[in-house]
Amino acid sequence: MVAQPTLVYAMNFKGLILASWALANVAYAQGIYQQQMRRLNGDQHVSAPIQSLAKYQGTPLLTSFFMPDCRWCQRQHKVLTQLQSSCPKLQTIMLGVQGSKQKLRQQLKREKNTFPAYIANKEIVKAVGAQSPVPMMLIFNQQGQLTFKTIGYTRQAKLSALLKQHKICS
Repeated sequence: MVAQPTLVYAMNFKGLILASWALANVAYAQGIYQQQMRRLNGDQHVSAPIQSLAKYQGTPLLTSFFMPDCRWCQRQHKVLTQLQSSCPKLQTIMLGVQGSKQKLRQQLKREKNTFPAYIANKEIVKAVGAQSPVPMMLIFNQQGQLTFKTIGYTRQAKLSALLKQHKICS
C-alpha cells in the first residue's frame, strides 16, 4: 500500500484552520467502496441490510461521519443539505459511528436526513485513524480517488470552495 499526503482541513465554527496532516493509508481509504456496512435507512423491502458502497463508484462521493448527540455533526448535516442543490452530481452518504443502530437512526430522523446512511464498519474507522472521527468527511473524485479529508465542522463556503478547487463541483 502506498502512503501519500492528503490535505486535511479542520475548521471550527469561526472558520479557523485547526490542523493539517497526512492520511496514513490512502489506498485503504479508497477501498471504502468494497467495505461491507449495515444500511441505516432506505428501502424497507431491501432483503440484505449489509451492503457495500460499490454502487457509488463512478460519481464524486462525499462520506460524512456522524454520531448521536453531536451538535457539530448536526450543523455539518445542515451544511450538506444546503450544498446538495449547488452540487447535484456529488453523492453524499452518512456513516454512523459510536452509537447503536437505534440511536444512529434516531439521529438521522431528528435531522430529517435524506442521504443514504450506513453504520461505518470498524475497518473504515481504523483506516481513517481517529477514535472519534466526527464530524469528518472523506471526499472522493469520480475516479474513486480520495481527494481530500476534513476533520471538524466545515462551513458551507469553505466546503464549496474546496469542492471547486478539486474540480468536484463547479
